[in-house]
Amino acid sequence: MDSKIFLVRHGRPVLPDQELRFLGRTDLPLSPQGIEQAEALRQVFGPIPLAAIFHSGLKRASETAAIIGKGRGIPLEEVPDLQELAFGEWELRSIGEARELDPDGFREREKDFAAFRPPGGENFHDGKRRAWPAFNEILARTEGNLLIAAHAGIIKTLIYTHLDMPLSSIFSMRQDYCGVHVLDRFEGHLTVRRLNWAPALMP
Repeated sequence: MDSKIFLVRHGRPVLPDQELRFLGRTDLPLSPQGIEQAEALRQVFGPIPLAAIFHSGLKRASETAAIIGKGRGIPLEEVPDLQELAFGEWELRSIGEARELDPDGFREREKDFAAFRPPGGENFHDGKRRAWPAFNEILARTEGNLLIAAHAGIIKTLIYTHLDMPLSSIFSMRQDYCGVHVLDRFEGHLTVRRLNWAPALMP
């Protein structure tokens, strides 16, 4: 069956400020802006049939999934292995705060983004080991179009793994809030059709 896979990053969560922070397992809900972003996607997906919707279980992803799936009458399934990377002692810290807290670790991170693991946290290879099998298990048991609401680190890991690209270059691809990656599925094969599309990108 010819179908589509939609990988959707959650909307903007409630954050203390506009700084870029290491947000992993802290369970923050969507901000008013994030709700608007998810509502805009709901309008986009309105005419598109979806057989199933999956999410990581963290509020920012589950709320995004619920908004997009509103009125469809299909269950929302939680898949914990799609949760964002755990950042350990760096959790919720800004880039500057993490550099000040752990200057040696920050230098190691800049040498190899994929391999570096914050104290008490995960690296991108850890994320791949749990998320890639979970993603393939979803594909194996779900026919038709499906949507997965998850997180920047995990979504980019799935895309890079599918394309057989090195995780060390993972920050070469942008991932916006409610950015959508579209994959075509035909006879078991996946083809990337679109990366990081969002309604806000339209004129």
